[in-house]
Amino acid sequence: MSRAERVVADLPPDQRLFLFVNVSALHQPNWFHRSGATRDAGDSRDTHAAALEYVDAHISRLFAAASSRRRAFAIVCSDHGTAYGDDGYTGHRLGHESVWTVPYAHFFLDRGATAR
Repeated sequence: MSRAERVVADLPPDQRLFLFVNVSALHQPNWFHRSGATRDAGDSRDTHAAALEYVDAHISRLFAAASSRRRAFAIVCSDHGTAYGDDGYTGHRLGHESVWTVPYAHFFLDRGATAR
């Protein structure tokens, strides 16, 4: 988040910005986001949820930076889902609905917006 904040702060006020951010915390491996989880136990819905909690704790900084100069248009999506035991499958390198179905949202952030 610090890098995105610096990029936005260093831009001239009239310059537009396209900013792509890859939120790697949600990608496997994510076991280390849950206290007590181990590499040997691997990733789970619980560790994925912990990774999402980590992202949620920091996303307001990104939204604040993006909307600090003017109204911002945001697209939030994933490149794929992950199976955590769905129909016996685990991971994301496979053809399953849990992998094909990805979250997507688009919205405007008014100037000075923060996440709630």
